[in-house]
Amino acid sequence: MTAECGTGADTSVFVVVRERPPIHVGGDESPVACLAESLGESIKPPFRAVGVRQDGRTWAVGAVSIQVAELPADTEGEELMLTVTQEGERALEVDGRPTAALIPALEEAAGGRYDAYFLRATRLDERLWEIGLDPL
Repeated sequence: MTAECGTGADTSVFVVVRERPPIHVGGDESPVACLAESLGESIKPPFRAVGVRQDGRTWAVGAVSIQVAELPADTEGEELMLTVTQEGERALEVDGRPTAALIPALEEAAGGRYDAYFLRATRLDERLWEIGLDPL
């Protein structure tokens, strides 16, 4: 999809979640609102989108669906990685450092879909996290 969204840097990355303004996560922030609007109803939130300036004011924009979860505001770090084994063992890392902390809302984000899984959460704002979930 293309959009006429002005000039500036060459890329813009953002996340759209229902009932919130787009969340800028990388690149040029200035075209985010225009790029998000250009996607219209072609994809339902939540999604991550990337805009790449093609020429002058013309941008190409694409998006993929994502999962998001709200975690407590006092959750530390910018990236969480949780591994749950078939035996029920849990290993949590906060910004690459192992921790004994428990974050029940993080396990709830897995939704009981798998007995064993790897979950990666990346902070989008104070309470909102993008979730990636893979079975083991």
